[in-house]
Amino acid sequence: MLTEIQASANAELDKVLELLCELLQPTPSLWQDAQQKYQAAANWLSAQESQLYSLRPDIKYQGSALIETVVRPWQREEFDVDLLCILETDQRRHPDPMAVYDLVADRLAEHATYRRLMNRKARCIELDYAGQFHLDIVPAILQLGSATKLLIPDRSLKTWLPTDPFGYADWFFGRTPVTQPLVEHYRARADVEPLRPAKRAAQILPLQRTVQLMKRRRDLYFDGNAAAPKSIALTTLTAKHYGGQALCTDALLGALDGIDAEIQQSAAILAIPNPVDPRENLGRHWNAHSYTRFTRFIRQFSEEMRELFAMRGWDRITEALEALFGERARTAVENYAKNMEARRRSSNLGYSAGPVILTPSAAPTHTVPRNEFYGR
Repeated sequence: MLTEIQASANAELDKVLELLCELLQPTPSLWQDAQQKYQAAANWLSAQESQLYSLRPDIKYQGSALIETVVRPWQREEFDVDLLCILETDQRRHPDPMAVYDLVADRLAEHATYRRLMNRKARCIELDYAGQFHLDIVPAILQLGSATKLLIPDRSLKTWLPTDPFGYADWFFGRTPVTQPLVEHYRARADVEPLRPAKRAAQILPLQRTVQLMKRRRDLYFDGNAAAPKSIALTTLTAKHYGGQALCTDALLGALDGIDAEIQQSAAILAIPNPVDPRENLGRHWNAHSYTRFTRFIRQFSEEMRELFAMRGWDRITEALEALFGERARTAVENYAKNMEARRRSSNLGYSAGPVILTPSAAPTHTVPRNEFYGR
C-alpha cells in the first residue's frame, strides 16, 4: 500500500511525464500543416479527373495517427502520417499488387509538387516534406469477404499482404478501461476522411502516453541504429502488458515488467503475434544481435525507472529524466514548476520559484511541505 507521500510523489512525477508527452507531440502548427497537406493529397487522389476515380478511392488514415501515439522522432522534427488509399476492388479484379501500387504512384506523379517529393517505398509512396513530416500513402484493396480488412502491395515481395488497421485500433483501445467509440466511425465509407485535430497530452489516455514515452526512450537508447525495435512491435507489447493503471509511472513499470517476464519465458527470439492476425509476427525484424539489444533495452529501462522512483530532489530527478527522455524533459520539469508556482501564488501559499525547483519563500503565509519525490 502506497503511503500518502508516495502517492503524491507518483502523481507529481506523472504530471511531469504528461507535460513531457505534450512536448514530444507535434506542435499544433505542425499538426495543422499536416492536416492541410493530408487533405490536399487526398483530394488529388480522389478527384473526378483522376484515373483512380472509377475505383472510388476511400481515403483514411492509420497507424500512430489513428491511435494517437504520434511523437516527433529523436534529433529531428519530422513525424509520419499514414494515408490509406482504399480502392473499391478486390484481388479477383486486380490480382497484380504492382498494378494497384503503380496506379496510385502514377496519379501522384501527375502533380508537379508530389512528383518532386515522391519516394517509392516497399509498402507505400512517401511524400517527404523535409523538416516537417512524411506523408506515407499506402495503396490498399479490400480482402475478399471482409468490409474492413485490407490487402496492401509489397514491392519487394511482389505480393499482397493482409492488414487490419481498424481492427488493431479496436484491440488497442480495448486494452484501456475507457470505451473509445472512434473505430466504427473510421469503418464508415467517407471518400475522404479528414485528419482529426490532434488531442493534447492531457486529453489522451495513460496507455497512449505510455506508448509515447516507450518510443522516445527507444529513440534515445538506440540513437538511430537499425537494430531499434519497430514502433508497431513496441506499441503492441506495451498495450498487451498494460494493466489499466491510471498513472504513466505505474503503467511504464508494469509494461516493462510484463515484457521482461515474457522474454524470460521465451526460449527463442520472442514472437509478437499481431493481435488481429496471429499469423503475422510483428517481431519478424529481429535477428540474434538486434533481439539481444532489445532485451538489454527493456531491462535497463526498467532499472532506470526504479532508480528514478527512489530519487529525492528535483535537481537529481530532472537530470535523470533528461538522460532517459532527452532535453525536453528539463523543459517539462520547468513547466511543471511554473504551473505549481502560479497555483501557489493564486492561493497565497507564499512560495517563490527557483531556477528549476520550487523553494519556500522567506516568510510563507502557510506551512506547505516542500515538493520532493520520495519514490516508492
